[in-house]
Amino acid sequence: MEMYTVQAPTLAECQAITRERYGERAYIFQHKWVRSGGFLGLFTKDNVIASVIVPAPRPDLSKYSSGIIKKAPDTQQEKEKILSAAAEVRGLDPNIQAILNQVKLLNDKIDTKLSEAAPATRYNPAVEHETLTKIRDTLEQNDFSPAFRREIIEYVRKEFSIDALNDYEEIQQKVLEWIGSRVKIYPDTGPYKRPRIIVLIGPTGVGKTTTICKLAASFMYYPAKNEEKQRVSLITIDRYRIAADKQLGELAACLQADFVAVEDEQELKKEIALRADTFDTILVDTIGRSPQAAVELAEMKKMLEVCGANTEVYLTFSATTKTSGIIEIMRQFEPFNYRAAIITKLDETKQLGNVISALAEQGKPLAYVTDGQSTTPYYIHKANIIKLLLNLEGFTLDRDRLEARFTSIIQ
Repeated sequence: MEMYTVQAPTLAECQAITRERYGERAYIFQHKWVRSGGFLGLFTKDNVIASVIVPAPRPDLSKYSSGIIKKAPDTQQEKEKILSAAAEVRGLDPNIQAILNQVKLLNDKIDTKLSEAAPATRYNPAVEHETLTKIRDTLEQNDFSPAFRREIIEYVRKEFSIDALNDYEEIQQKVLEWIGSRVKIYPDTGPYKRPRIIVLIGPTGVGKTTTICKLAASFMYYPAKNEEKQRVSLITIDRYRIAADKQLGELAACLQADFVAVEDEQELKKEIALRADTFDTILVDTIGRSPQAAVELAEMKKMLEVCGANTEVYLTFSATTKTSGIIEIMRQFEPFNYRAAIITKLDETKQLGNVISALAEQGKPLAYVTDGQSTTPYYIHKANIIKLLLNLEGFTLDRDRLEARFTSIIQ
């Protein structure tokens, strides 16, 4: 990747110059207006200075892909063969892994589109048991990913006889237990080295700032069993979003919590050091970024490195995000080495198959869930398998049975 600067009277002219000089793959990732020219401050003109990124050339995959990417695979077995073959060449070029990730994401999207476009071909009622049909429809209703739905249907087909399938109530309980077994809960247990530093990352608009305050209120006033109330400091590095630092500052004042806003890594490092001996927990609110903003994400990752190796990083995203969107977010934020996920806006949806599917497919645990707009600690909860299952639609749950199955798991 290479970076350049172009200047012109308008942004449109900057874009034209960019294409002419650096080709169609180059793009402008930020720009600003400046005044230039003139004499003694008179007759100056407005100009745009644009920063241009020219991506590195894409690797030539023809020597690897002959016979591999000729046509769309017809069966899951063929897809697995392709992925296996691709895995053999992964180490040959650092860019191949990123391309394969995009191919997999595209394949999932194609599966979803085919499922939506041709519902009559998903199964044949003449040969498929009614219980399988009902389970399949309920999973789709809850927005489970196509791959996750296939896994469950195959599980039911292999594990249960035709006679057993006649008992729909029992089968749906077994399916719920299987779904619950795929959910990983993050074991948020101490003791912690003081100060405990917690950083929330994630896209714009998912509720990171509100979640930070909910965590602060929980630690300060309603600690977990066998834990004491904590002294909490809030730090924000989101000084680019309009009034972001003011919003968190006002919320911190309501909680009677320490608060400071910083602009760069040196200031962040200094403020953490100043609070190390005074506070038990330091919560860091970060800049909301689009998963596609690779340069900005890299800058933020570099900034957070000053927090130290023991920093707990949590990826925050909304429960209302589609499955493919969640998976894309998780992949793009993977370089931050986040420990677990925090799901927000649980009260705004009943379709949690997207969350469960994405976490299971990416092998990531869940730490907290939030519901409601208030910053009080009543609206943030440690992740709980049973509560997730209770939020699914279309299933009749035997709560006592589920509690007997999952209560022993760290909740």
